[in-house]
Amino acid sequence: MCRYDELYKQIDFLKKPFGYSLDYMLWRWKKTKGEIAKHIETDGKTLDVGGRTGVMIQFLPGLVNKRNYYNLDVSIEMLKYCSHQNILASAEQIPFCDASFDYVVLSEVLEHVDSKGKTLNECYRVLKPGGIFLLSTPRTGWLNDFKRSPFLLFLMMDMVLNKIHPRKSEFEMPAGVKDEASDEDWLKETLISIGFTVSKQCRADNHVPWRKNGESKFWRWFADGFVDPAKYGHCTIVICSK
Repeated sequence: MCRYDELYKQIDFLKKPFGYSLDYMLWRWKKTKGEIAKHIETDGKTLDVGGRTGVMIQFLPGLVNKRNYYNLDVSIEMLKYCSHQNILASAEQIPFCDASFDYVVLSEVLEHVDSKGKTLNECYRVLKPGGIFLLSTPRTGWLNDFKRSPFLLFLMMDMVLNKIHPRKSEFEMPAGVKDEASDEDWLKETLISIGFTVSKQCRADNHVPWRKNGESKFWRWFADGFVDPAKYGHCTIVICSK
């Protein structure tokens, strides 16, 4: 049993993924996984590394045959929610031969792995020549950008609202689990050094900076209307080819 499973088995991920409402998580996933899905244009063989419950398939275009979607995760509890091809394994040791997939997805996973270098090299190894690697992960500097932004007043208002009507996640990461954002320049340089060709790098996901306020409908309304994710986005998205 992996370090996550004892905690994951206490949560119904169909109703409250990671302790948040499904409505909130879908709002966020559309900004990351939805953006990634725009670059999957053919019915190619797709590996979702760290795919958890297989939620990524909800955002893939209709032309993608579900039989070509493979969901790899280190947690057996997560894989129980996915009805597609499931692989129980870590991102640092992907149990497939070289050049096996047309697309490899690594969405909100790199921040949690034990070795970023091994994970990125494994993704490169199993990708076919000419294949597409699609990555999203939190970026360093995100919170500092918000602190210097004109939105600080609205963030303070949201914090006051949270004190009046507290919103707290029912989910906390297990002790010892990494949650480490990546520097955007470092990430691009690392991908190039491995052998990837970076075709696009951008920012996405404008959720509220303090995580336990994630259910805030006020913030979601404000962020969608006024916050430019290309400048203030929490995650960096990178599209690469091999």
